[in-house]
Amino acid sequence: MAPQTQIDWSSLDQLTEEIGASVLPRLLKTFYGEAEKRLGAFSLLSQSGAPGGEGGQLHREIHSLKSAAASFGARALATRAAALEVEIEIGSYRHDPGVIAELAGLVAEFREAVARRGIVVG
Repeated sequence: MAPQTQIDWSSLDQLTEEIGASVLPRLLKTFYGEAEKRLGAFSLLSQSGAPGGEGGQLHREIHSLKSAAASFGARALATRAAALEVEIEIGSYRHDPGVIAELAGLVAEFREAVARRGIVVG
């Protein structure tokens, strides 16, 4: 379970105000699907040893995940992705299945916290 400080509810609340409560579940569903796709792509690119420096596909995948997570208030996920982005930029990131599992776990924790808050995503 994600600690309360790992989710920025004010970001999610602000987004809800901007788009409307009826639209939020649809956007969250898209975010969850995109996060899964990005993690899959990140894993495959990472395993293949694809160049990942700034501007590389590996960098783009983690940067996009970081940005989307921050937009929804998934602070723990955004923070971890930001750290990986730096590792990729400086060339120190090496494929690690544990990192992929950690990111997937952070997505799941965010999803569960959102559900506990009463936001139903179809």
